[in-house]
Amino acid sequence: MDIIKKTHKPFYKKKSFVTTAGVITLAAFLIASTQMNISAFSVQSNSVITAVVEQGDFDIKISGPGILAPRDVRWVASTVSGKVERILVKPGTQVEKDQLIVELVNPELDQMVEELHWEVAAMQAQTRALKVSQDTQLLDMQASTLATQMKYEKAKMRLDAESQLIKVGNSTVSKLDFESSKLTVNQLAKTIEINELRAKQLVLNLAAQFEAQTALLNKLNKKYERAQFQLASLNVKASLAGVLQAMPLELGQRVAIGGNIAKFAKKGDLIAELKVPELNAGDIIIGQHVSIDTRFNQIQGKVTRIDPAVVNGTVQVDVELTSQLPDEARPDLSIDGEIFITQKKSSLFVRRPVFSQANQTMAIYLVNNEQTTAQQTPVEFGLSSSVDIEVVNGLKVGDRIIVSEQTSFERHKLITLK
Repeated sequence: MDIIKKTHKPFYKKKSFVTTAGVITLAAFLIASTQMNISAFSVQSNSVITAVVEQGDFDIKISGPGILAPRDVRWVASTVSGKVERILVKPGTQVEKDQLIVELVNPELDQMVEELHWEVAAMQAQTRALKVSQDTQLLDMQASTLATQMKYEKAKMRLDAESQLIKVGNSTVSKLDFESSKLTVNQLAKTIEINELRAKQLVLNLAAQFEAQTALLNKLNKKYERAQFQLASLNVKASLAGVLQAMPLELGQRVAIGGNIAKFAKKGDLIAELKVPELNAGDIIIGQHVSIDTRFNQIQGKVTRIDPAVVNGTVQVDVELTSQLPDEARPDLSIDGEIFITQKKSSLFVRRPVFSQANQTMAIYLVNNEQTTAQQTPVEFGLSSSVDIEVVNGLKVGDRIIVSEQTSFERHKLITLK
């Protein structure tokens, strides 16, 4: 009879062993994961930036880049069309008022001025001729009136004589002649009356004619003067004493009426235009003190205007410069400005860590005394400026913290600096 031998499975195939091994592996993985978080993550010490907590008067400042800009900027526009013949001054040059900077040419305008000159001369001659003609008409009228007056006086003398003879009964004067003389005197008297009215009307008529002619002459003179002004405007001059900032012209270029020719600014009359982050703009008020850095000198000033609009995340702040300008100051010079918001006495503060915000709590890496490790520590911050931030809780004077980018190791509670 066959004997059936009982076979045994290998221990590593037993279900209990597999289960136990799985539990042990999972536990080891969890322990290893925990140890990874607890164990130190190595970071090169020269790859991080640290700062020390200080105590003292904390100046809350808002920093921003900007430029020096002229307070008074003027564009010179062309009042006449023409072609650029000469450019006498280049941008950046100091110019005097009424200094010639550009010459334009316009042959059509030259011809028009010459034609208007002769038209004005002809109109002036016509006006003089009209004046002579009117004076002659007035003299003719005066002569006619005088002749009528003389006839009237002669006829009146005859009538008076005949009247006396008739009164004394002299028969040498007939009744018919007497009546004829009376009729002649009355007729001449009426004629004198009419002539006086005609003379007044003629004076008014001649005056109106001369006034109309003078108006035409004045109109032509104005047109001629305007053409002369346009001809003179072909020589473009500086509108003020200052610096020529821009001239968007080339030789041979055609310039239209109203086209920009040159941009001027007074050299010594400058302001600072700063661009500050929109999140900080709410703390700025008119009159706050500002320190301007030109890379070579410091200029003091005060806030005079805050732009209500936000452009690309920044707000423009205009600063009036109150101290003497250094030699390097000129329009469009790049600068850095610090606006002093307020000051807190005897306060803890430190350089602002990356992504830190005012009045918030965040995890900060606190470096040990030997500067070999850094432990993640919650820190409560208060007021902030562009560079520093107030420490409310979590740090003390002399503590050193990491203020640079922490993204690569932020999931580790403890890091090693090597």
